[in-house]
Formats: sequence, structure tokens, C-alpha cells
Amino acid sequence: MHRFRIDAMPDPHSLPRVAGFFAQRAIMPAAMQMRVERGLMRIEVTVDGLGAAQAAVIAAKLHEAVTVIGAELHDMAA
Repeated sequence: MHRFRIDAMPDPHSLPRVAGFFAQRAIMPAAMQMRVERGLMRIEVTVDGLGAAQAAVIAAKLHEAVTVIGAELHDMAA
């Protein structure tokens, strides 16, 4: 299981863009949480069933999204 922690601009489009990123790849997150904290939108997405390489590619692509400031990947199995 992998957890993506994404910091994004506090913009109404940030959350749908992140959710859409997974939807376009037919990936169903196990959980998704968002909160606004210190002027940032913090989004956590937990996904089960991804390989380590696929998860790393997704984290890199998330980091390139327009409203995303940063993205981290955590392997919860490790």
C-alpha cells in the first residue's frame, strides 16, 4: 500500500485535479483526505495494489501538476 502526500495551492481546482489524475489511470484510491493548513491544501491519497515503480512514476507526475507544489510517496508496507 502506498500513501501519496501532496501539497497544493489552496485552489478549488486542486482536489479535483489530483482525484482526476488517479481516475484517468483507472486507479481507485482506498482513501483520500484533504485539509487546508498554513496556506496550503494538503491532500493524502492511499492506494493499494501498486508496484513500487508505478507508484514512483505517479508521484513524479503528480509533482508536475499545475496546482501541486510538492508530492511525496510513502511505502506503507516497508
